[in-house]
Amino acid sequence: MKHIPQYNHYRKKTVDELRVNVVELHYIKPYLSTTSIHSLTYYDISFITEGSGFFTVGDQTHIVKPYDVIFTKPGEARNWDKKNIRDGFALIFEEEFIMSFFNDRDFLQNLSFFSMGRYSVKTTLDVDAFIRLHNVIMKLKDEIAEAKDRHTVRALLYEVMTQLNRAYLYEHNVLPVLPEENKKVKNKYVNDFLSLVNTHYAQQHSIRYYADRLSITPNYLNEVIKKSIGVNAKLYIQNRILQEAKRMLTYTDMPVSAIAEALCFENSSYFTVFFRTQTRHTPLQYRNLSK
Repeated sequence: MKHIPQYNHYRKKTVDELRVNVVELHYIKPYLSTTSIHSLTYYDISFITEGSGFFTVGDQTHIVKPYDVIFTKPGEARNWDKKNIRDGFALIFEEEFIMSFFNDRDFLQNLSFFSMGRYSVKTTLDVDAFIRLHNVIMKLKDEIAEAKDRHTVRALLYEVMTQLNRAYLYEHNVLPVLPEENKKVKNKYVNDFLSLVNTHYAQQHSIRYYADRLSITPNYLNEVIKKSIGVNAKLYIQNRILQEAKRMLTYTDMPVSAIAEALCFENSSYFTVFFRTQTRHTPLQYRNLSK
């Protein structure tokens, strides 16, 4: 299997050890390996300010330009055009820090661009929104550097996240505001389902397994998930399996049979049928196209 370099959080020494920072993309470029394919141990929100080129996160590739924003979660394989994306800046932070900083373990999952059921890794801001966010983030950068007031850092960081969430929801028309009676259902089951799938998707492909873990019927689980994220539970499970299959085909040299085994398909033929049904390509065709 190919080795994908993984980079840790860039942390300056500050008085309060704030595990959040703002870094310029031109500063990051020299530290990336020559292949550019890598993953991160932390969350990254990259804002493009100069140039245009490809930016890949997981199985999504976008041609980005100024005013585009890319969201990366820990462990996701990513690659970007260092030559043609000339500059920008990234807001980076560690999960445990954010959860403790806001005293809310669901804070990141409640952001549509970091939720397990997110639609896209990219959003595009209009010029005015980009300028407003840039000004807030530069203030945040100064506060982090001075490390004087954690309350100010918290307020600025919260403002950035909420503005980005609002823009993402508007652009992609996802996760609309739910009626009050549905919010309780969402809070009770959806996050648990998404977490279970993220942990067990390779071994457990059946809706019945997840419904039993949540002590509800498969039909009710489908209904709840469909109302919350726009697709039913079965399709969400299939999409998660497909996402991992694409990642393994693109970023590793594992044989198709080994990928089928890792994802608990009965044999490579069943895996090939599944993959072709979802993508209209065989696994080998997809691997060649992705290269």
